[in-house]
Amino acid sequence: MENLLKAAIIFVSIFISTCFADTLILSTKIKIEYQSPESIAHGSSNLIVKYKDWSFMHVVVDPKDLYQQIDLTGLEKDYIRSIFDEKARAKLPKWLAITAKEQADVFGVAPETTDRFMVGSAEVLTVYDAKEKNGEIFIIEDLSVHHIYITGERDHHNKISHSIKER
Repeated sequence: MENLLKAAIIFVSIFISTCFADTLILSTKIKIEYQSPESIAHGSSNLIVKYKDWSFMHVVVDPKDLYQQIDLTGLEKDYIRSIFDEKARAKLPKWLAITAKEQADVFGVAPETTDRFMVGSAEVLTVYDAKEKNGEIFIIEDLSVHHIYITGERDHHNKISHSIKER
């Protein structure tokens, strides 16, 4: 009888407790470990993780939808790198280099606001705008590009960027 009661309590607690995962699997090679949020919402193509005073959103970059009326299929990785790197920008067609420069200006890309590092074979590019209190993180892998947008303090941005790990 005691075992039956324990089993019933465990069974009921599964359905009445709220629990959020603390690992977001981005691919077979990359994950993000994060603290439990207040809520998680999923839209048609994005995942929003919300905390009391900050949040982050994840989306897989679609090269056809990155900019209206521009299909960047096959160029998306070079384009995103060029936002952070003038030398990479110089290798793009002039019209696309101009777009990358404009995007770099919008993001506030400067040596003191950006970070670039590798996690396994994935390249991570980040920028944080202290005035607007938001950040962008791009994770470039062989098969996809992930975009993480953070609203909150620099510490929150850094926590997410430094929690990108190999699986």
